[in-house]
Amino acid sequence: MPSGDGGLYGELLQNRAFQIVTPHTSQALNAWSAYKGTKLDVTNGIAGVSASLPNSLQATVPAGSTGQVGFDNSGYWGIKVQKGWKYTGSFYARSDSYTGTVTVSLVSTSGTVYATKTVSKVTSSWKKFTFDFTPSQSAPDVKNVFRVTVDGASASGKSIYFGLFSLFPPTYKGRPNGMRIDLGEALAATKPRVWRFPGGNNLEGQFIASRWKWNETIGPLENRPGRQGDWGYPNTDGLGLLEYLDWAEDIGAEPILGIWAGYALQGETVPESEIHIYVEDAIKEIQFVTGDANTNQWAKLRAQYGRKDPYKVKYIEIGNEDFFAFVNGLKAAFPNSGFEYIATTYPSTALDPAYTYIDWHQYNTPKWFIDRAVEYDTYPRNGTQIFVGEYAVISTNSSCLFGTPACGRLEYPTLQGAVAEAAYMTGLERNSDVIFATAYAPTLQHINGYQWTPDIITFDAGSIVKSASYYVQQLFGANLGTHVLKTAPAPSVNVPLHWVASHDTSNKIVYIKASNTANTTFATSFALDFPITGKSTVTLLNAPIANTSNTLANANAVVPKTTTLSTASGATGFNYTFPAQSVAVFNLK
Repeated sequence: MPSGDGGLYGELLQNRAFQIVTPHTSQALNAWSAYKGTKLDVTNGIAGVSASLPNSLQATVPAGSTGQVGFDNSGYWGIKVQKGWKYTGSFYARSDSYTGTVTVSLVSTSGTVYATKTVSKVTSSWKKFTFDFTPSQSAPDVKNVFRVTVDGASASGKSIYFGLFSLFPPTYKGRPNGMRIDLGEALAATKPRVWRFPGGNNLEGQFIASRWKWNETIGPLENRPGRQGDWGYPNTDGLGLLEYLDWAEDIGAEPILGIWAGYALQGETVPESEIHIYVEDAIKEIQFVTGDANTNQWAKLRAQYGRKDPYKVKYIEIGNEDFFAFVNGLKAAFPNSGFEYIATTYPSTALDPAYTYIDWHQYNTPKWFIDRAVEYDTYPRNGTQIFVGEYAVISTNSSCLFGTPACGRLEYPTLQGAVAEAAYMTGLERNSDVIFATAYAPTLQHINGYQWTPDIITFDAGSIVKSASYYVQQLFGANLGTHVLKTAPAPSVNVPLHWVASHDTSNKIVYIKASNTANTTFATSFALDFPITGKSTVTLLNAPIANTSNTLANANAVVPKTTTLSTASGATGFNYTFPAQSVAVFNLK
């Protein structure tokens, strides 16, 4: 479930604008609850905050009330309260009968008030209130709520309407409407070279009407209606096109921009006679992202939203449903752009025009990945470039890949799975002339609401857990040379140790990444064609048991450890014994 909303996207309040809900139902009040007897109802009986946000929260204070009364938002299964953090928020309110103040607070479920602010005053038309506060102490857990109250005596018997709440903690790199810090830092630490967005299923939608509509994810939050997400819950689209582009820049990743290509997940497709409408929409989106704000109307809109300079985008990913129409249409619209168009298809699929770049997804068992660790060593060098856009070990049972834990499906990444992924990744890196980019998927799992396992990071409202697979991604991303080195002998399917060597010409480091997929130790000797003259290290990821996982209850069961490599200055080789089921990364200087 939440990996954008409630995950990477920093917004703390769930169901903040009552998007994609049915008024006057209990479902519409998800995450909201009454405090001190206030009657709550989501309604569209009055004009909402905007045309895009027609629903509002009607809070009716019981007659005879005294003291503070109101309602709470429980966040995404809790709210982290951190001493010294500046929380910034806003909400809309109006009332035909109440003209008093509104108090907002961060409060524990047991009643401890950590921060509070009072704003005034409510009027008969929609008014936006902004506030900030800084807790003087941290909460011991995430059992906290965002509370909104009014004076019961002043509001007795009256109704107040509220809309579009928001509450943000500090965000990654201080971006307004930005990303959660701990998740942002963890993902950035893997040093991703690419960031594909808005995803596959997220882009397609269950139906054409609920697809990703880029123009409804930009601009003020008041203009974003949201949509029914593909995993059973509403998407606010607060994490929209510009936020994704800024995020890619912030982590130094090349954006891969997904374009909707006429197909929805339930099988609904756009008739060929209408496909030109969606090609034109894609052209507008690309103009919005990359156009000159001085000459292009869509780029001017981007500048109005705060970004004058165009974003640097090279890769455009297109579904294969109408690959011909989209590629030809985009090439005609952007003849000298330098864009590379990626087809989401299998290598065996013939498309017209023929693709140069493809996005290929792989979910399988440890054995499957180990068996294919060298497959690209003999892959045809015919100009095709492969983006392995999703891959992960998800099961130990090839006959039940997408089943339940009872038949082998992994709940969390295991050391065994991470070792197999590392073996596969050595082959991807070794053949980077064919594999131009890779991405593990999925990335984020909120422990209180999810549909897919495993994911490389598990989290709740207050903490995160980095998995064994996460550490493999981090080790490979942070130890990447400028070019690959040939080795003798080359890796083989007949040997359980898989490796890749690379050299960074700027810092003069040779990296050797190796994965021992055997259930026993593996002793080997390294002969080098250069002397080791500096302090060299080895970082080892392993654990006593192969199916060990990191969880919220035991976050450090599998963690990498770095030690100095014991070699004499000037040595041209060394011996090393790899533990069973382990990944090692050598930094040789």
